Amino acid sequence: MRSLFRQFLPRQNQPQEITYKELDSKLIKAARYDLDAGHLYIRFHDGREVVYCRVTPYAYNAFLNADSFSDHFHSFISQRYLNYQVM
Repeated sequence: MRSLFRQFLPRQNQPQEITYKELDSKLIKAARYDLDAGHLYIRFHDGREVVYCRVTPYAYNAFLNADSFSDHFHSFISQRYLNYQVM
């Protein structure tokens, strides 16, 4: 009987699927935001992925609602947040 209930319970210690939001931009392919860590992950069309640290939810929301993702990225994200490239 235990196995019957196990199929309906969420699995513990299983990694959650990471989903990126595809963006219509010449520079940026996709982005995702980790609310718990405050990290903004950006994938570029050239294959790079860069993590921007300590990004507020407000800043991420402003990025998603910008008229131009590339312009907003250059003006408000690229030089303002500590970042590192994912290898």
